Amino acid sequence: MGYPEATFTYPGISNFNEVRYTMSHGISPGRITVRGTLEDITPRTEGTAVFRYAGTAIQIPGCRVDSLQLETGGDGKTMIRAEIFDQRWRWRFGHISGEYNRRRRGGDENDPIAIEPDTKKTPQDLARLCLEAMGERRYDVSKMPNVSRPYVNWDYKLPAVALSELVDACGCRVVLKHGGQVSIEQAGVGAGLQINQAAISGEAVYDPPELPAALKFAAAPSKYQYDFRLEPMAIQPNGDVVSYVEADYIPPSGWETEPVLEMPNVEKKYRDLAKSCIWKVYRIMAGFQLNGEPKTPENVIESIEEILLLNEQLEVDEFPGGLKERRLPWVYGQYDDGASTLPPPPRNKVPNPNLNKEPKTLYRRGFTVDTERGLVIFSEPVHQWQFDKALNTNIAIPPVIRLRAAFHRRDIMTRGLIRFEHMRGKPARVKDTQVITRNDIGREAYVLYQPSGGEKLITNETEVKKQAEYYLDAAQKELEAKQPGSLTYDGFAAIQPDGAIQQVTWSIGSDGRGATTASRNQELENADMSYREKQFIQRTVEGIKQDRLAAQKEKP
Repeated sequence: MGYPEATFTYPGISNFNEVRYTMSHGISPGRITVRGTLEDITPRTEGTAVFRYAGTAIQIPGCRVDSLQLETGGDGKTMIRAEIFDQRWRWRFGHISGEYNRRRRGGDENDPIAIEPDTKKTPQDLARLCLEAMGERRYDVSKMPNVSRPYVNWDYKLPAVALSELVDACGCRVVLKHGGQVSIEQAGVGAGLQINQAAISGEAVYDPPELPAALKFAAAPSKYQYDFRLEPMAIQPNGDVVSYVEADYIPPSGWETEPVLEMPNVEKKYRDLAKSCIWKVYRIMAGFQLNGEPKTPENVIESIEEILLLNEQLEVDEFPGGLKERRLPWVYGQYDDGASTLPPPPRNKVPNPNLNKEPKTLYRRGFTVDTERGLVIFSEPVHQWQFDKALNTNIAIPPVIRLRAAFHRRDIMTRGLIRFEHMRGKPARVKDTQVITRNDIGREAYVLYQPSGGEKLITNETEVKKQAEYYLDAAQKELEAKQPGSLTYDGFAAIQPDGAIQQVTWSIGSDGRGATTASRNQELENADMSYREKQFIQRTVEGIKQDRLAAQKEKP
């Protein structure tokens, strides 16, 4: 029985003994391997490879010769082996820069997980940017989930690696089609293997994946906002921070009667130190319930060791042009900013946190926040005057002031930052859980004080849970047990790779017969290396290149 002729053409190759090409998922170039005699194999550097069989043509455009190597066959004849890359050889070049889906320095009650408008991009938008930077013009990103808004910060990053990381996070694959189109496909979703008269061999197996007992989504460290009480502190000669009444250099009559600016009764060698910290250095105080959390004992902050201050609020200010930025910390409350001879302002037992009602209590002079130590350091002394009848004069006493600032919560045992977690499944052991971490999404909670006098808890927990479900769905889809298999067809079948068809091989053996092997949800080539392992190697190599490039830039 005769078979239609299987042919392969490439510029500069007039004849061959055998040829084989495998097209797989990912950004690494596939190789066309051609063996033949020296006089037949003189390939042009670049060109289009074509497999033909019985009216079917499989075109692989944009190829480039990678190497030519001499081999000696079993009969002692010298042969040449040509290795030709598919169009993905170009993906090793180029760069892409940009910061997208940047979480605005703050949000508002209508958009608590706000993204700066000028940086907002869908996953499909980001994929297009990468593909354009890779030099691709024929592509399809329509099958890519488009719900999330992943934060990316590309700084001269290799576009192909940026694309690979992006689509992996969305549960997708970069898929090159024969004919040259690039498609983003959902992993595991695609065509089945067609069983027809051309199918000559194959197998279908059940290959259950190594499933974790549970999946956990971990967001960025949670942010809260609170109006911290402040207590006056002192800096010891050895650098320790202690209560101002415990300072080694406290004057005999205490700080209340000590002239605030001169401090003449402080021992001379400590006087400058006292001037730099007394009534100027304050520390936040613990003992409060976390906003937006259930009112349980474990959600009470009992020690400042549980707090990592941030030099910002969760609320925002809007500037001309629509720009919104998170506010810097505020200090407000009861304090005197005049001389002791001036009458003190009215006193309240507790400062009103609604500064819409009492804007004059906002402190408007200079201060800085030492986030690690939980300190507020004022540029001028801050205190209250109180009339002492016995002394018939005003004396200095601690002010009643608050610091409004955002903070992370630390684990009291490990000092690690607490994150919002969303679990799917119930593991018997923690180590049986697979964790998906996204540092561009974080839970936030704060109290908004309204001009009307009311207050409202603002939290983005609903949105964060929605994002968590999205990423958990993508992870679970990859872990679902599939029915992998492979079929070999006589001749060349125009099978396109997709999210399920992971690999297609076209070959012509030394007997001149053509064959097509398609693999669904498995790869036969490089069987000892999974898609994930190959991606890991690709990113490791890219990371080394980027490190070397950065090191070269730093050289004088």
